[in-house]
Amino acid sequence: MPSHSLNLPKVAAAIVTYNHRDPVLKLIASLEQQKIPTFVTENKGADGAAEAIRSQFPQVSLLASSANLGGCGGFNCAALAALSSGCEYLIFIDDDAFPEADCIAQLTDFLDAHPDYIFAAPSIYISSQPDTLQEAGGGVNFSRSNPIEAWYRFQDNPDLPPVLDIDYASACCLMVRADALREMGVLDWAYFIFSDDVDLCLRLRKTFNKKGACLTGAKAFHDFPWAKPFAPMRLYFFQRNGLRLIANHQQGKGELKSLFIALMRLHRRIFYSALIGDDEIKQTLTSAFKDAWRGHFGNWSSWVVFAKDRMQLDAHFFAQHAIKRILIDITIEDFEPAILQSLKTLQSTATIDILCDEHRVTEHQANKNYTQVFARKVGFIKPLHILPRLLQQKYDLVITDANMEARRPSAMCGKHAAIFHNDALYLAPSRPYIAAIAHLVSLPIGLLAAFLTINHFRNPFPAGTPPDEAADLLNTIGIDPKIGQPYARLKPND
Repeated sequence: MPSHSLNLPKVAAAIVTYNHRDPVLKLIASLEQQKIPTFVTENKGADGAAEAIRSQFPQVSLLASSANLGGCGGFNCAALAALSSGCEYLIFIDDDAFPEADCIAQLTDFLDAHPDYIFAAPSIYISSQPDTLQEAGGGVNFSRSNPIEAWYRFQDNPDLPPVLDIDYASACCLMVRADALREMGVLDWAYFIFSDDVDLCLRLRKTFNKKGACLTGAKAFHDFPWAKPFAPMRLYFFQRNGLRLIANHQQGKGELKSLFIALMRLHRRIFYSALIGDDEIKQTLTSAFKDAWRGHFGNWSSWVVFAKDRMQLDAHFFAQHAIKRILIDITIEDFEPAILQSLKTLQSTATIDILCDEHRVTEHQANKNYTQVFARKVGFIKPLHILPRLLQQKYDLVITDANMEARRPSAMCGKHAAIFHNDALYLAPSRPYIAAIAHLVSLPIGLLAAFLTINHFRNPFPAGTPPDEAADLLNTIGIDPKIGQPYARLKPND
């Protein structure tokens, strides 16, 4: 690493923002107080963030993109500009993540004192529940069925050692040795969003044979999206990029398990969601598989919008169909109050029962909104055990919340079914018997499809290159727009 001088910054921050005007302004103000040079890519949002940054922070290096480059492309442009500053460390920060005042200093001091570590990250807490961990880094093991594991997820104020050796950390707040990025390169442009940070950490550790650390006493708070409306975008990129990540990093037959399981689950979910009529999930997962199969990465070319073609339920529907008995089949507990409020808004006088996870039964029994509380068991067969009992209840309407999975058979045990999404109820097919059969049959279908397709994903995908929309920003930074990496600098006459 070149000697650090008084004219070069110790740390530079790379931020990408998209329609998060107020949070990113708050973040920039905090970094300015710490005298950390900040480089921001504004991904052509509609909230006036670029204008506000120019007005309030003229000293910030703003890269206003002509298109949405995704979290990956936006981070890359900001990082490439930041690396040009000669900084010793680069810290990636999401526009809705807020490191505590001493967080960045702790990460810097640790890397200064521990040359055998290539990156360091704080423990990430959830902004809306500040005692709850989002994660404290994570581990990666491709011999497991779930290879990526965020550590201590959703634990409240766990007692952790000061330093955890980790395999990866989220780029919502991640400090990396800048010279390592100058030599190896920044994020793989192919990801667009999601899994790019895991891939970066794995490549850093492998390339330089060094470790990663989570400093648990250093904290950042992140606007975790666990109770936000379902977005097919998240499902698509999780699935497509997950296949890319496993294909690019699994090594040998001993690590094929995670690839086989990922393909089996994906095929199974496509088959099941198609049979039960959850078309948005079927279309999203099919698109994810096809694009991964073809090696089409970067942005998604065929975006799916949830509830675009669904009928929204209103008070007239409740009156017309004499909705007297309702079951809520809850998945994400945070949506429960909003579902109850929507029923009040629709002037529903129906009695309400709820089906919830076993450990939440006692809590719901104390809730006067519910007449009966049913427990959902975990496993493959056990969730079906409750179905005959629920069918005997003769529900007029069963409501479940939209999430990353297709609806369970229990979500279709009434005369009508609805999905709660973004403070509204949308009509959905009610096919309980087909769903139960599909649940069972989808497993062998998924296993067979995975067996037939796994060989196609056993070879790594080539490194991604920048999209055409990034060319102007990369030319401004002085980076070859066809390569988009720090070692591909343009000559003065280029």
